[in-house]
Formats: sequence, structure tokens, C-alpha cells
Amino acid sequence: MDNPDRDLLDATGVAERTALAWQRTVIGVLAVGALVVRWSIVERFPPWPGVLLTTVAALAALLLVRQRYQRVRDTVTAGQTPLSRYLVPGATAFMAVVVVGIGTAILAEYI
Repeated sequence: MDNPDRDLLDATGVAERTALAWQRTVIGVLAVGALVVRWSIVERFPPWPGVLLTTVAALAALLLVRQRYQRVRDTVTAGQTPLSRYLVPGATAFMAVVVVGIGTAILAEYI
């Protein structure tokens, strides 16, 4: 007899939802980067903080989203739980450092 839980599990669906969540996050960071660039141009500040943030988000989209999709798909197909012990906390810490660095640079322009 077939296992009904196994039939309901769609490995590509789980991986797709994870990839879409990462893409939404990257799009949000890109939008914030674009707003920082616009703000810096209007206020006559150097645009490099916004450009840096936008570049980091674009690279993250190119490198991390596809890698995460494949990893989640392979893990779920193997019947394991796709927990990320390093990628999510690492990406969070990296983005926090980038945001704090850009915020500090913008604050330094005011002082």
C-alpha cells in the first residue's frame, strides 16, 4: 500500500516556495538599494552605499537562489528535512553587516 504522506510531498514544490521566498527578499533589498541611490542623488551624497547594496543583492540573487533551490529539492527528495544551519544565519549576518556599514557611511556624511 502506498504511503499517502509520501504522495502528498512534492519536492519541487517545497524547493520552489523556498526559492520564491529568497527571490522576494532579494527584490526587497534591491528596492531599498534603489531608494538609497535615489536619496543620495537628491541629497547630493555619494551614491556608492546604494550601489553597493544593490550589487550585493544582485549577486545574492544570482548565486544563492539557484543553489538553495537545488539543495532543498535534493534534500526533500532524499526524505530529509531541509534545515539550513549555516546559509540562513550566515546570509542574515552578512546582510546585517552590509546594512550597518551602509548606515554608518550615510551617518558619517551627516556629521
